[in-house]
Amino acid sequence: MSDNIDDQEMSFAEGEAESAPPPKAKGAGPGIARILTFAGIGLGAVIFIVTVVVITVGIVNKGGTPAPAIVKSEHFQAATPLYQYVGTIGEIRTRTGDAEPASVIVKIELGFDLNDKTSAVDLNARMPQIRDWLRNYFTAKTARELAADRERILKDEIRESLNNILTEPTVKEVLFERLDVVRY
Repeated sequence: MSDNIDDQEMSFAEGEAESAPPPKAKGAGPGIARILTFAGIGLGAVIFIVTVVVITVGIVNKGGTPAPAIVKSEHFQAATPLYQYVGTIGEIRTRTGDAEPASVIVKIELGFDLNDKTSAVDLNARMPQIRDWLRNYFTAKTARELAADRERILKDEIRESLNNILTEPTVKEVLFERLDVVRY
């Protein structure tokens, strides 16, 4: 074989000609098409998710009633107020009004506003009257009425009555340091 181009044998079948390379496409190219495809898929997914969420929330809230507002009662407070407490009443011992009386031993603390200095003076001036009223109060009660499940009622009754005895209604809270009801 020779190196001469003319000597090289070229065989072409009939109607077959050497084809020229295809012309290059003009424009952005296949890279942009792929990016647009992925962006379209992402946008479709976001639209689908938002649609599902909106429909689900609509179904859930359709028959439901709105949640009621939280109402604060006087028994529920975030923090209890701070009072000055007076415990000079001392311990009171008596018996209940039952057919078979039980012994009652009670020690009470009274809560007043922190800045209230006159109530403690009024309380000390009326101490014999208050101690007598408390003794009569517990003597009139039965052991069942002095049970632990009625303690809130007892405190409210005592607070209201002591506010009627004092010159001004300044008792804010009644605490039982001790409340023992002992049956024999």
